[in-house]
Amino acid sequence: MTKRSLASEDSDDDEIQASSSEARIDSPHTKKRRFVEFEPIRICSIGSVKEIEHKVLRAQHYKLCERFRYKQKIQQEFEKRIEEFERRQVQDDAVNCIINRYWNRLDADIQLLLQRFGEETPQLQLDTEAKEETTSSPPQGKHFLNLLAQWSCDELDDKMKQRVEFSQRAIAKLLLTCARISERNGRLCDLLKDYGNNENKLVSDSDQTAKINEELQSYATSVFEENVSNKKLVNELQTENHRLSLQSSSCDDKIALMESKVETLNNEIEDLRCQLLKSFRREEKLDFRLAEYIKKENSLVQVQEAASITKNLTQIENGAINEEVASLSKSKLEELQQDLEIQTDLANNRLTELKEITERNKSLSAEVECCKMKMKYISPEDIKNSNEYLFLQTSFSSLFEDCKLQKKEIEDLKQANAQIKQHYEERISSMQIDETTALERFQQTVCELDNDLNLARKEYENVCVDYEINTISKEQAIPIQEQVNSLMNTLSTQNTQLKQEVARLKRKLQEAFEQLNMCNKELEGERRLNNDNYLIIKLEENSSSSFHQLNSTTQHHHQIPSDHSSPVNSENTHNSNNAMDNVIDSGLIKKEEPMDVSSQNGEDHPSKPHVVSTSSGNNHRPDSSNSASSRPCTPADLGAENQRLRMERDRFKEKLRQLAKTDLHEKRKYWTEEQKRKIKHLEEVCEKKIRELQNAKQEEDGLMQEMESIGQAFEELQEQNKKLLEQLREKEEVNLKLMSERIRSTQGQKKIKDEKDLLSKTIQSMENQLAAKMLLCQKLEEKERILIEQRGTLEHEIRIREQHNESLKKKACEFSQLSTDLKLRLERLDVQFNELRENVIKKASTHEADANKIKRLEEEKSSMKRKLDRAKKMEKLENVDQVIQEENRILRESLTCPSCKVRRKNAILEKCHHVFCFECIRQRYDNRRRKCPKCNAAFGANDYHRIYLE
Repeated sequence: MTKRSLASEDSDDDEIQASSSEARIDSPHTKKRRFVEFEPIRICSIGSVKEIEHKVLRAQHYKLCERFRYKQKIQQEFEKRIEEFERRQVQDDAVNCIINRYWNRLDADIQLLLQRFGEETPQLQLDTEAKEETTSSPPQGKHFLNLLAQWSCDELDDKMKQRVEFSQRAIAKLLLTCARISERNGRLCDLLKDYGNNENKLVSDSDQTAKINEELQSYATSVFEENVSNKKLVNELQTENHRLSLQSSSCDDKIALMESKVETLNNEIEDLRCQLLKSFRREEKLDFRLAEYIKKENSLVQVQEAASITKNLTQIENGAINEEVASLSKSKLEELQQDLEIQTDLANNRLTELKEITERNKSLSAEVECCKMKMKYISPEDIKNSNEYLFLQTSFSSLFEDCKLQKKEIEDLKQANAQIKQHYEERISSMQIDETTALERFQQTVCELDNDLNLARKEYENVCVDYEINTISKEQAIPIQEQVNSLMNTLSTQNTQLKQEVARLKRKLQEAFEQLNMCNKELEGERRLNNDNYLIIKLEENSSSSFHQLNSTTQHHHQIPSDHSSPVNSENTHNSNNAMDNVIDSGLIKKEEPMDVSSQNGEDHPSKPHVVSTSSGNNHRPDSSNSASSRPCTPADLGAENQRLRMERDRFKEKLRQLAKTDLHEKRKYWTEEQKRKIKHLEEVCEKKIRELQNAKQEEDGLMQEMESIGQAFEELQEQNKKLLEQLREKEEVNLKLMSERIRSTQGQKKIKDEKDLLSKTIQSMENQLAAKMLLCQKLEEKERILIEQRGTLEHEIRIREQHNESLKKKACEFSQLSTDLKLRLERLDVQFNELRENVIKKASTHEADANKIKRLEEEKSSMKRKLDRAKKMEKLENVDQVIQEENRILRESLTCPSCKVRRKNAILEKCHHVFCFECIRQRYDNRRRKCPKCNAAFGANDYHRIYLE
């Protein structure tokens, strides 16, 4: 994104923010403005592109540091979790090993018990394989944990199931043998009891039988005692064997765990070695940098010394001799250091060779001893514990048991076949009876449903007739209702128009009253200007309060809404208009009186002031006016107040006339022509307003009469509408009743149909059940035939197995003969093997000696080559510094690009792994010379990338 686009976006954002702020200011809800202060951004001064790149690199470096720290935190968390998982794994492995150990011990104990009782273990081939994998794993180098790691989940489930089945079968066999032995012991006890009873009867028969019995009894007791002692010995041996086997298995588990730990430790050691190598490399780099800095310092010192040396030539010669001596001593020291390094490398190589040879000797000696022990001792127990012998035993026992089980199964099948035949004959008879009863019920239900259908049809026809009548009546009532609705709409529109006109007239009235009030205020102001010439007379409180009540009533009537257009409201408005007329008449009289007074009393004495009736009571008593305005006024109260006000008016007129007669001369002196003109003008304005008021009153009376007539017509229409609505409701109720009856009839029909469908479904289900039972009978007959055929095949298989057993016995004899022959061959082969082994050992020793000699010669050759190269360089060059500079030059040439020989190597081709500078490869790619300069291997856009050589 360019700078202009960013600037345009910023300007758009500013415009949006400004518009939003203006909208917020214009809105009435936002009274307070929010001021946002932004922190100032300091933009650093930049002089060139390099400075920009430098600052960008600094920012990138900072971000990379932050990411690296974050990754380190995540790595630490993962390491903690890995340690927890390793602990759990170790615990789980230990638990699995313990379970496996004791399970193997249980299987072995069960087998020993079965062998003691003279029984054979019911093992299959899979069980023997599982046993071999679990128990005989240490000698083969496989542990239980390694086997678990090799197996998948499905294989592990299968193996564990097989193992559980094996242990279950062994325990069942042990229980059977125990029960058999207990039965045998019981029989022997019964026989001995019977024999003892018979001895008591036949004592007198012969003395020889008694002697024989005594001998047999003594022999039996001795045999029982020996048996008890043997059992004790066997139990002791079993306990010792159990203890030793547990110890050995625990040791094996420990060895396996230690081996896994050793592997992990070896991996850790390798990682640490790698880290050590990296640290050594870093140290070498730092040493190299230190050496460079020291050289620079020395060069600076030499430059400073050169300035001083120019002054003293003698000192220069002495310094040159000393430098030659120092250079010679430095060269000797470097040669000695190189020889030392070569000898240390040779010593390290020979130490590693010696360690490897000793380890090989130890392993070979252990293997030789194991082979000797195995060759010497081949016991009959090993032969019995061999896989082939155990397989033959298990196969024979399994076949014998299978024969017994098959015989029992054949007898059980015969009995079951007879029982099934009897059961199915009984079921068929019961099903036939049920079928006849179901058919009778079905016929009865069909008759009932036909009757119900006929009744429902009749009811449906009646409902249809009623529905048609109702629809015709509704169609006739619809146009009447439409006319009524149209009348209602027109009347409502007229009402709204009249209300609008009434409101308009009331507004005009209010404006007229306001203008009157303004005129009165102007008159009062002019009178106040001439307060010195007037004599103020206070009116009574009752008169002033009554005047305010009249004003409040007029205002109250003006504030009444225009919606209440009833006859009662019209009466109230007439009363208020009468009151207003009275007030206006009184005002006119009051206005006319000062005019008369001014005309009559223009030439009276100047010392007496004018007389004016002021309404100061109105200003001093606002509470009374407010209370009067709040009270409800009736026409009777208004009439009484009007009479009282008229009486007071007459009384005040008389007083004013008396005062006017006395003060006419004084008023004529002080009354000017200008005041007369103003009073005339105001009186003319008042007359105009009064005329407008009278016209407005007449219009209002006409409108109120029209409103009364319209209200009466509206009430009549409302009554007609109510009657029509009642008629419509009655018709709707009748229609609803008819519809409910029709719905009930339809529901009854649906119920009858559903019952009919259910009965048809039950009949079909009964038929299906009959067909299924017939099929079951056929299947059972077929099963009986199949079982008879299976019995014949099993008998045939038993015969074949007997023949196979006989052939196996013959083969066993043949195998015994073969084993003797093989033993003889084995002895011969052992002798040959020993001879060959001695020869191999001799040849191996000679071969190792030759290999060691070759290695030493190669090492000497490499060391001599180095010395030779060093000597050649020393011959060519004069000083050691020049040699080092030559080596540095060679190394720099190796780091420079071979194509341009100017820039450093910083790009690699992935196909041929040749290194060049990135500019050369890029130039070749752009010029379509896309081949390696060294090997001409083609490359593409994704076949080269940058590298960073340190």
